[in-house]
Amino acid sequence: MDSPISNPIDMGKSIADFGFVIMAAAGYLVYSAIIIFFFVKWFVRMVDGITVTHQQAINEMLQLVREIYKMLKTLYDKLA
Repeated sequence: MDSPISNPIDMGKSIADFGFVIMAAAGYLVYSAIIIFFFVKWFVRMVDGITVTHQQAINEMLQLVREIYKMLKTLYDKLA
């Protein structure tokens, strides 16, 4: 008779192979999670840097506009 338990060595090999697949999948998931975490962290840092740079440029432009406004106001007051 050939019962499913007749060859325990083949059953042990299949269990070991399945265990390896589980360990490989777990390793892949951990590796992927780490890569995604660092990619998101890098992306957020890059966007934050762009935002800070644009904010500084906008503040400089605002300061220039205020200076031009003061100059035009004094010119208007002298002409009026």
